[in-house]
Amino acid sequence: MITLEKRIQRSDGILTQRASDTQVLLNPDTGNYYALNEVGAKVWELCDGKRTVSDMVSAICQEYDSPVDTIEEDVLEILRDLADEKLVEENI
Repeated sequence: MITLEKRIQRSDGILTQRASDTQVLLNPDTGNYYALNEVGAKVWELCDGKRTVSDMVSAICQEYDSPVDTIEEDVLEILRDLADEKLVEENI
């Protein structure tokens, strides 16, 4: 389960490409493509295995004018969706 204290990293082998204002991900193991909006792409960039989810929320808060609770919920939802698709994983 992804929580604010976890450190999340991008899974190995995921291919990415920027297309206009969308980040496109390809999982070569499944052949599935995924499109991330601007905020999702920023979360993806922050998944370096060094930052906690809380650190990611703080970074997003600095760029967007939204309530912290809303950003926290959105970041957790994005990370859970990415984890469900095996695009990110917990850095142990």
